Amino acid sequence: MDQKKPSGGEEGPGFLDSLARLFRRHEEAPELEPELQRDGGLDALGAEFETAVREMLERVETLRPDAGERLAPEGATGEEHEAAWQRRMAARQNRLEDLRRRIRNDIKQMHERLATGVSGEALDEVTEAMQELQGIVAQGEASHELLPRARHAIAERIRQESGELAVARLRQLLERAQLAWPDPTHYRQGASEEDVERSRSRRLAETREAFLAQGFGSTAERCVGIVTGWGADYPDPGSPLWEECVLEGVGAGIRGQLAHEFVELLRKDSDEILAGIEELIGKEIAELRRVLRAGVTSIAQANQAVASALKAIDLVTPDVAWRHLRARAPHARGEWKG
Repeated sequence: MDQKKPSGGEEGPGFLDSLARLFRRHEEAPELEPELQRDGGLDALGAEFETAVREMLERVETLRPDAGERLAPEGATGEEHEAAWQRRMAARQNRLEDLRRRIRNDIKQMHERLATGVSGEALDEVTEAMQELQGIVAQGEASHELLPRARHAIAERIRQESGELAVARLRQLLERAQLAWPDPTHYRQGASEEDVERSRSRRLAETREAFLAQGFGSTAERCVGIVTGWGADYPDPGSPLWEECVLEGVGAGIRGQLAHEFVELLRKDSDEILAGIEELIGKEIAELRRVLRAGVTSIAQANQAVASALKAIDLVTPDVAWRHLRARAPHARGEWKG
């Protein structure tokens, strides 16, 4: 489309021609530079560290109830010990994959039970969309380039808003299904009802805060039940902590689908969003040029002018985008059918 010019007769900022591609799927990142050569001392330290970690993991494995079935016999050769180690690691990986399949299936069933509208088949699409948005956020964070920064600002606003909407929606669905949030806390013997309720409320608040703070990458993992820090040590299926993880996965799925829906709408309506942003950002660009023409006499003056322009990107672009979404998408207003 023809580029518009901001009021005042100034030439329009060049990045606006590209703003219609605001959420177009970005190109693959360039390959990383080759790893720098390390000196012998660091190699030796690394080898010592890896050996210590391996010995600790081996010790952990010997403490597992089924460890006796997998350990090499006393007096075994180095090759036999290595083979036993490989069997233990393979068993651990199989256990992890089985647990993740089980919890993903439980998440899928809970979506169906609560009628969230997120199908099991949609989870892969949501996961892919969240990973793409994580790349957009990483590319634009702290950038002084206008287009990546605008993408970052809008994506972050979508992350925040979709999180709040998902929490409200999940609470609504749980109440409708007459389900309570599972409580995995082990209270001390003799704790009063007031103490239990205080502890429960505090835990729920902390869980909510942690959920809202999750980035797109974490949302992509949690919506299919991946908790990276647990490794293969997931809680027992059916336990309160397992059930809590299932519901967090449902919430992440709702959040991911909302964010995906919002981004697709922005892609579709990018020309309209461009029209809403162009004049506002154009004024900031014009001010930067005015300061430059007048002559920059101090670092503080230059920093202030740049900070003002960047603040406009950080505040104006997400506001314009979110107002557009609220006008066009009922879900952005917290409105649901059923």
